[in-house]
Amino acid sequence: MNGPINLFFALRPPDAVSPEIEALGARLQRAHRLRGARIARERLHNTLAAVEGHRALPDTIARARSAAALVRHQPFTVRFDWTESFDAHRDRYPFVLRSGLMPLSDFRQALCGEMARAGLAAPRAYTPHITLLWGDRAVEAYPIAPVVWRVTEFVLVLSLVGRSRHILIDHWQLG
Repeated sequence: MNGPINLFFALRPPDAVSPEIEALGARLQRAHRLRGARIARERLHNTLAAVEGHRALPDTIARARSAAALVRHQPFTVRFDWTESFDAHRDRYPFVLRSGLMPLSDFRQALCGEMARAGLAAPRAYTPHITLLWGDRAVEAYPIAPVVWRVTEFVLVLSLVGRSRHILIDHWQLG
């Protein structure tokens, strides 16, 4: 593959919830008069952990798959109930849905533990969010009607940086 890539574990909203998130992004973009590109429905996700290895990509993917296969966790509910912009110190500001719900953090901790055992860097910092759009300015945090779904699987995604394209590498069921 030509160009930079990112490899990461993520939660994707189910097909029944994605249109709700997409419509919410459009409404909030209009309400805040934000200029910028919204995230396409097929790329909406909550990143759990970046997968970074010091090896060739095929080996890193193999290690990530091995780690994911060992994660044992029951399905759980996520709740994204406020929005805000992150200050990315650039000309664009990610406008996001945020969550602080513990089951999501607990699941991520289990995943990162398996990543570390597989020899992959397990990032410590984590802010549960779904990017709705990249705005031209920042918006303060405020509550919204919650977007809720039951998490029954997680995925490994390869992102082609700058090309707005995600490739699903694999997925695993919870339970």
